[in-house]
Amino acid sequence: MAFTRFHDDPNRIHKQLQQSTYAGMYQLNSPGTGLDLPFSQETQLRLQGWGANFDNKMISQENDLRGMTRKLNKDYIDVNNYTKYEKLPSKPTYKIQAPYVEESRASLPAWTFREVEQKRWEEPFLNPQAGLERPFQYDIQTRILEKDNYVPEIPDLSIISKETL
Repeated sequence: MAFTRFHDDPNRIHKQLQQSTYAGMYQLNSPGTGLDLPFSQETQLRLQGWGANFDNKMISQENDLRGMTRKLNKDYIDVNNYTKYEKLPSKPTYKIQAPYVEESRASLPAWTFREVEQKRWEEPFLNPQAGLERPFQYDIQTRILEKDNYVPEIPDLSIISKETL
């Protein structure tokens, strides 16, 4: 008897799992930014990945919240005191990097220049009025030109009458 269950085909299952886990695998396996990541003061950049909120003791904090850092009991108050055994988070220090691109809209907003006179009276490289006077005739209909310039040619009938004789 033939195998007709398409859904249980191992290759189909493999492909379906590959497609459904691709986004998560990319997030986990995305390339890092390096060991020394300076904090950029660029106003238009979004902080992603490390984003100045990276904590190097995140796992120990989660373990402390779950109670995995001490034995669970009710009798020994000194052993069960979470403040005695807690690991305080340490904030990482980043180098601060000046922006490498000056954003004119962020550093020099438009409202600071609205009422200031712009002194741009220099001579332009190309004459902006050069295209106003065209050196040729344009927008003229050729049919009307042909009618105006038509010169009728009257045939010389004396030549025709001599040839027929």
